[in-house]
Amino acid sequence: MLIMKYDGVDLRAIPAFLVFIALTLGFAIADLTDIRWLGGMIMISIGAFAVILMIRSSGVLRALIGVVMVVVGFMLSHALGPMLGSYGALILVATACSVVVYLLTSRQGSNQR
Repeated sequence: MLIMKYDGVDLRAIPAFLVFIALTLGFAIADLTDIRWLGGMIMISIGAFAVILMIRSSGVLRALIGVVMVVVGFMLSHALGPMLGSYGALILVATACSVVVYLLTSRQGSNQR
């Protein structure tokens, strides 16, 4: 069972931070090793943990909206790559997705399921 009690930590920041790490670490691993599926597995596994935390704190609907926004951002990063460079697009999209997830995550938690 996940315990979400941390003194002095904004619990909304944890899923947002995990989304940022999932996107950046997954891309970096895929890019540096040329093993695309490994980067994808890293994104999915860290992202799944973020989704679990969001469901526990904000409910299924907000977590689902967050997943859709991250998938759209992931696709958008490929379109932005030629204009900003691959790492520029990555940082822009990962930051934007993290902000969206932060705003979607409930402050005090809820029982919305």
